[in-house]
Amino acid sequence: MTTHRYDPRSSSSFRPLVSGLLGMTLLLPGSFFMLTLLARVGLGSKTLYYYIAPSFLQSPFDLFAWHKAQVILGCVLLAVVANGLALLRLRAEQGKWGWVIAVSYRRNWLNTAIVLQGLLLLVALAVYTLVQHIRY
Repeated sequence: MTTHRYDPRSSSSFRPLVSGLLGMTLLLPGSFFMLTLLARVGLGSKTLYYYIAPSFLQSPFDLFAWHKAQVILGCVLLAVVANGLALLRLRAEQGKWGWVIAVSYRRNWLNTAIVLQGLLLLVALAVYTLVQHIRY
């Protein structure tokens, strides 16, 4: 009878791939909004921008309202969290005086790229929202 030892290097890359695809899908609303903003600023296209932008301009900004701004920001935030958790590996190990939580980092370029892009998109959306609320 042979016994199998667990080797983390030989494990499937199914979890990072699924979280990567989920992250790319969740970044679509924020990326689409930024593209419509760039089209508005660069090309003067108003139709798509005015379809999405008024949800960012609501006054007062109701935190629990269900509108496009919360969907866009929530999707980006969820993409960052899901891919960040896919990059971290948490294990409980026996330490010198009890149990210790060991944190390690998985090297996966797709998840790292999605986390970085999501963080940049969150910063851009936060700056846009701040400017719009100061402006109106």
